[in-house]
Amino acid sequence: MIDNRLDPETGLFLVKSPTSTESDSRQFRRESNHGTARFLRRGVAVTSRDWAVWTPRERYLARVRAVVETRQNRPVISHESAAALWAFPVIDDVFPASVHVLAPRATNLRSKNGVIVHRGDFGTADVAATGGILVTTPERTLLDIARTIPFVSAVAALDHALNPDRAQPPVWTTQAALLELLQTCGSHRGVVRATKAILFARPNAANVAESVSRVAIAQLGFPRPELQTRHRNPRGGSYYTDFEWPEFHVVGELDGLGKYVKPEYLHGMTPGDAVVKEKVREDDLRAEGNTVARWIPDDVRNPRQLFRILTAAGLPTVR
Repeated sequence: MIDNRLDPETGLFLVKSPTSTESDSRQFRRESNHGTARFLRRGVAVTSRDWAVWTPRERYLARVRAVVETRQNRPVISHESAAALWAFPVIDDVFPASVHVLAPRATNLRSKNGVIVHRGDFGTADVAATGGILVTTPERTLLDIARTIPFVSAVAALDHALNPDRAQPPVWTTQAALLELLQTCGSHRGVVRATKAILFARPNAANVAESVSRVAIAQLGFPRPELQTRHRNPRGGSYYTDFEWPEFHVVGELDGLGKYVKPEYLHGMTPGDAVVKEKVREDDLRAEGNTVARWIPDDVRNPRQLFRILTAAGLPTVR
């Protein structure tokens, strides 16, 4: 059974593992030809069964591990690959096709074979280890991606890292710490871009979908919303709104399907109970004199639709 040749921690078969033999390698090549195994890189394979059940993040981390195991010298994983290792959120679970590594500026390494090499200045303080892999520290990773990836993706990761309820040490950080570290980076490339993303990020953003919504709201020219505003529940306890513009008496609520069907959100309620509870909550918010604007992730992907929803609620643009 080829399963007996897999690394118990990673689920990978490594040709150069001390316990593997040439017979094992030939067996995996045969399994690959038959479709029951697949090679991630030359010398690293997984079973097709495992690959089929892994999440997109697990598949990408397997690719990262495959690169680590096949490099002559231990690489420093960086940028989006480091973000995956630190479990920063990724919009729509779309991970990059390549693995990113950081190398000294004077290196002669080149990007090839699914590995992107970033040459730059870094020291021991910029490197940590997780799961036996050398990786840029969470703060250095955030700065690297803030300088290179799309603004909305950088904000999603930054929002996560700034929120103490979502990010635990060593991932949790502050805007001040990131801005201070940014000033010490040797390269000026992308500094303005990174500064903009860091200043836009918020420590009380609840999830990735809300981060994406907030970026869309800003790009459409609407005022900056307050997040997680507390409202008294007349029947006891409190409500917290996703977005709010108190000066315009507008509340914004992002509705995802999971809110009404996933057990972790239902807390023992039926989907019907959840819908009724949300309706009562909205009635209470309207009774305070607010207009409630609701949208779903598809509306965020369609800027014109989100614009219509917010303007219909009475929210003006600021540009």
